[in-house]
Amino acid sequence: MKILVIGPSWVGDMMMSQSLYRTLQARYPQAIIDVMAPAWCRPLLSRMPEVNEAIPMPLGHGALEIGERRKLGHSLREKRYDRAYVLPNSFKSALVPFFAGIPHRTGWRGEMRYGFTQRCTRAR
Repeated sequence: MKILVIGPSWVGDMMMSQSLYRTLQARYPQAIIDVMAPAWCRPLLSRMPEVNEAIPMPLGHGALEIGERRKLGHSLREKRYDRAYVLPNSFKSALVPFFAGIPHRTGWRGEMRYGFTQRCTRAR
């Protein structure tokens, strides 16, 4: 199984996301877990043994750039991910996995994301 996680853009949130990667690896021991996040996260993600690859997010924080997100999603199709977990709560964060054609997409409810994520959870 191949899993793509759209990671957070903040240091503390990225550190806390390791618990998700550990849980995913425990649940799916053969899974390959890649994380898309800002380039500055690479050194941090390289220290997380659960993460196979840190994929740099080339788009700046706050930029919608829907056409670029579509291109980015299409470029990920060749990796054939089975699942995606979208950690940020923003609409734009859910676009890349949607455009990548990832069949199972999980994320938080909100910001008109219905349809872009299939399994939605309420933020607490």
